[in-house]
Amino acid sequence: MPRQVFLIRHAESMGNAGMRTTTPAGNNLTDKGRKQAGELAASINEVPDLIVWSSYSRTRETALPLVQKYPEVRTEEWPDIQEFTYLNPNKCFNTTPEDRKPMVTAYWEAMDPDYNDGEGAESFAEMIQRVKTMLRRVKERPEDTIYIFTHGQFMETVKIVLSHPDENSANLMRIFNERNRGKLVANCEIMRII
Repeated sequence: MPRQVFLIRHAESMGNAGMRTTTPAGNNLTDKGRKQAGELAASINEVPDLIVWSSYSRTRETALPLVQKYPEVRTEEWPDIQEFTYLNPNKCFNTTPEDRKPMVTAYWEAMDPDYNDGEGAESFAEMIQRVKTMLRRVKERPEDTIYIFTHGQFMETVKIVLSHPDENSANLMRIFNERNRGKLVANCEIMRII
């Protein structure tokens, strides 16, 4: 069987539903999201060799039904596959996506891949490095079938890095912005990268 590595976006989170959230890591699944996670696990009939999630609870919650379905499968948490957090979490504490819109607009209008908004945030260039680290890690793994539960913006960045491997961070950021910044990656969407 050929090697298979899949990225899976987490199920619907509180932030996806427009609800108020406190931290990027604490943005948990909604009831609808937990149902989506169960349906996703039911649709996966091939036993994986490895199940991975980010350090954000919504990916672990989404992976849980698959882990319960295949309890013998090795699991790991990879902190470097978390969502792109480009706004300072302290500025965004207890806000809704609507509340954050002016900050989001200002960030993307600046289009500076090296800008870091403060403690707990990262630059676009730093996220690109995380994506490249994950891709290298995946190539080094011995497992044949890997499911990686991650985030929409991270998945979109993987697509862009794979399709434009020689572009610099500024051009990758422009392409990412033109592609709606991962907003078109659906909850529980599966993307094969190998």
